[in-house]
Amino acid sequence: MSPARHAIDQNRRSGARTFAAAAAVLVVVVGAVGAVITLRGPHHPDVVTEANRFRPLAGWWQVEIEDRSGSGCLDAGCPSSFRRWQVDHPPTPEQLRTSFAAAGWPAPAVQGTCRAVDERSGSFPLCTASASSGDLRITVTVTEDDAYQVALTVETS
Repeated sequence: MSPARHAIDQNRRSGARTFAAAAAVLVVVVGAVGAVITLRGPHHPDVVTEANRFRPLAGWWQVEIEDRSGSGCLDAGCPSSFRRWQVDHPPTPEQLRTSFAAAGWPAPAVQGTCRAVDERSGSFPLCTASASSGDLRITVTVTEDDAYQVALTVETS
């Protein structure tokens, strides 16, 4: 092979490598930008603000707050907000409906009577109220164990 031919082949190989490297970098950059846009998109409402709209009834005392915010649903899970109260007497289904309306949420579907069941032991739900509003799922669960508990969960759907 002549020295001139060898130089031409070297230039072609070098150009092909440069093009392949540039294409690979472009694919990685476009993928990263797409992932950031997807994860940071405005499609996740502020679940903490929504959870704070719920007003507990008189005589409820808050025992737990857990807010999980994030820019997406991959690593840390979807944004969600959890509140729990201890109460002396369980609320009625109508009181739960009134609380949803006061928060500006749609009327919930209520399953169960919210009344204690005699001769049962352990922790079990007395009733659950749930509704959807836009991209949100809102659930209030009333349970009985040693005391009555009311738990609110607001999460993205």
